[in-house]
Amino acid sequence: MRLIATLLCTLVVFSFLAAPGMSEETDSSATAVVSPEAECDHVVRIAPSGIKFSPASLTVDDGATVCWQWTDESMAHNVVETAEEGGTEAAEGGLSSGEANETEDFRVTFTGDQDFTYVCEPHATSDMVGIVTVGEGDPAPASEAGSSSSSSEDAPGFAAPAAVVALMAAAMILARRD
Repeated sequence: MRLIATLLCTLVVFSFLAAPGMSEETDSSATAVVSPEAECDHVVRIAPSGIKFSPASLTVDDGATVCWQWTDESMAHNVVETAEEGGTEAAEGGLSSGEANETEDFRVTFTGDQDFTYVCEPHATSDMVGIVTVGEGDPAPASEAGSSSSSSEDAPGFAAPAAVVALMAAAMILARRD
């Protein structure tokens, strides 16, 4: 009986370790850092329409510095990181060039594969958004995470039911022992 209880408890521990998202490593090496003195590898400007970034989509190498630069524009603009591609709301704790200005020189250096999505706050309703893909980009872009389809992390899978069954069986065995 003790052997069975030990085996069931071991099953419970391993089922939690195998749960989706529990044993996966996250890539904490991807960073985006404001670098006011860095040389520009790529420049994003304001499109002739005045309400689009140019280019709106940019793919860069790891370690590249992207500069958002414009001078004496007729309208004020800014760059604010968003949580998802095409999103118009600022990401909590995300990077920002600050208040919208007619002249801007905002420089960010990127390391590690990632997708950096951003918006111009005053022109968010005009779809003034952009994306910088660094290296291979984000393996699970935020735009996919927001879709209605379930990912493996959303589905309960085998781990949760196995843990419940194992706990119930262990409790029943221990109850019979007493």
